Amino acid sequence: MPFRLAALSSALAAALLLTACASNSAFKEGNALLDAGQVEPGLAKLEQAVRDDPHNAEYRLVLLNRKLRLVNAYNTRGETLRIKGQAAEAEASFQQALAIDAANVVARQGLAALAQDQKQQQVLADAEALYQRGGDANLTQAQALLRPLLVQRPNQRALQNLQVRLTDAQTRLRPASGRLAAAYRKPITLEFRDAPLRSVFDLISRVSGLNFVFDRDVDPNLRATISVRDTSIEEAITMLLSANQLEQSVTGERAITIYPNNPQKVKDYQQLVVRSFFLANADVKSVAFTLKTLLKAKDIVTDERIGTIIMRDTPEMVRMAERIIAVQDVADPEVMLEVEVLEVKRTSIQQLGIQWPDSATLKLIGSDQINGLLVNDLRNITGKTISAGIGPVTLNANRNDTDSNLLANPRIRVRNKDKAKVLIGDRVPVITVTTNNGVSADSVNYIDVGLKLDVEPNVYLDDEVAIKIALEVSSVVKEVYSKSGTTAYQIGTRSASTVLRLKDGETQVLAGLINDEDRVTANKVPGIGQLPVLNRLFGTQKDDNTRSEIVLSITPRILRSIRRPELAVAEFNAGTDSDIGGRVQVAAASSSSSSFSANAAADDNQQEAPAAVTSSAPAAAPSSMTGGSSMTGGDPAPAAAPRKGQQP
Repeated sequence: MPFRLAALSSALAAALLLTACASNSAFKEGNALLDAGQVEPGLAKLEQAVRDDPHNAEYRLVLLNRKLRLVNAYNTRGETLRIKGQAAEAEASFQQALAIDAANVVARQGLAALAQDQKQQQVLADAEALYQRGGDANLTQAQALLRPLLVQRPNQRALQNLQVRLTDAQTRLRPASGRLAAAYRKPITLEFRDAPLRSVFDLISRVSGLNFVFDRDVDPNLRATISVRDTSIEEAITMLLSANQLEQSVTGERAITIYPNNPQKVKDYQQLVVRSFFLANADVKSVAFTLKTLLKAKDIVTDERIGTIIMRDTPEMVRMAERIIAVQDVADPEVMLEVEVLEVKRTSIQQLGIQWPDSATLKLIGSDQINGLLVNDLRNITGKTISAGIGPVTLNANRNDTDSNLLANPRIRVRNKDKAKVLIGDRVPVITVTTNNGVSADSVNYIDVGLKLDVEPNVYLDDEVAIKIALEVSSVVKEVYSKSGTTAYQIGTRSASTVLRLKDGETQVLAGLINDEDRVTANKVPGIGQLPVLNRLFGTQKDDNTRSEIVLSITPRILRSIRRPELAVAEFNAGTDSDIGGRVQVAAASSSSSSFSANAAADDNQQEAPAAVTSSAPAAAPSSMTGGSSMTGGDPAPAAAPRKGQQP
């Protein structure tokens, strides 16, 4: 029985040993395969080693670290490829990361971003096709396609460029305020003198196919004098309304309501919208203050928790707020500062010469070995009772040379106009004793000793960086003890501060912080030791030379710069002081109802080839329109006698 137990124990030990050897072999082989770039077999070997020896913490830790590094590398590569536009390679990289860690959030987000990029590319292609096709309806539709993408990715350069091109094309296509439907851009020539206002609008209605409705508070006896040639109907309507203190509001696809321009009627007819702006970079309070100051916005609510601004105003004011926020809500510039600080210290100590005894002693020897010298011994002073003492003679021939280099090479990423600090050294404790009513208390303060670097960058538009630098190098020279036993330190320091303005990638070297110390200590025999030749034979001299220099090299790398906005984004029409944003009702309707322009163009066959219609009235005549009717658009009343050869 004991023999069987011993055999079983031996077999078990042999099995454990073989298992340990197998797991160790798999562990080493897996690491070697991973180092060679063979990811799948290498991870398989490491997982096998963990299965063979599940209690080995080193195997599990190495496996987790290897997986983490591989996943991070695949995700970084995938993101880089996605930014470069290589979608297929980026997707493959993200899939490799998910093959290692199926629940990795970064890889899933990368795939979602790729899907969004593909959708964006499709929308961009459709919008580009509409832009190439031209025409107001196509440009408006392209703008509508871009708006959701710009809300999601306001800083996407391709979207911004296409939006600028669309805006420029619409600006060239549309006159003045430039947001009316095709019917409003039809050219017209009007020549009326002191004619009834409603007769003028009746003519415009027949030419454009639009219907005008007058509010009951509009004076039916209003008269107008206007002389314009080959101008758009939009401009003509604007002139007539401005001259008679009236306003307009689009109430249908072809219906416009004319009402008095007073606060109550504006409140009754003016259309308002609510828009929520989500800010990614700008300060919510600062942007809200800008909107209130520039636009005199009606209602603005801010939420600093999630960085939103909720605005209630006219559609035109909301569009102006969009453009202002697009200019302000940009990411802060960032700079990577590559700093190298080198301290070269050289110490040379030389001690050469003969150090002679500098003193001699004589001592009386007492006769009593227990009590020492007795008075009676002073009577018998002889050479035998006096002992002489003299110091040793030392030959010094020593030289020590020490070279030391202190190198710090930090890389600091810092945001524009923020301070970054680097400390490489020690914090030396300084103990202070405070006594109060006989009770002592110790307090410890710490002093930073070593290399301290403070930098503050300021990025400019021309890819230049102004850097405010403060460098200090300090060291403990010696310890100082007070009478009470408190220890203090004498700190030696060298500092420099300056402001540089460098280009992106330009390197600047700051040098010249030199500390040079020469100390000479001599121990010579008086007289003869002062002679030039014999001073080394009758004396010793120690020469201590210490020289140190600090060199600072700094190179800025702009990671995110300030981009100057295009003129079409930075400048736009803002109306007048009394009417900020211009006459917004017609513009609001044309932007809020996407079918308005299209329907107007589809229903009016004359839009294909708009012809100018001329109507004139050299003298005003009493209107035959009844005062109870406030709608024009049918047969015109005989407001004025037409000129010969012209039709009204």
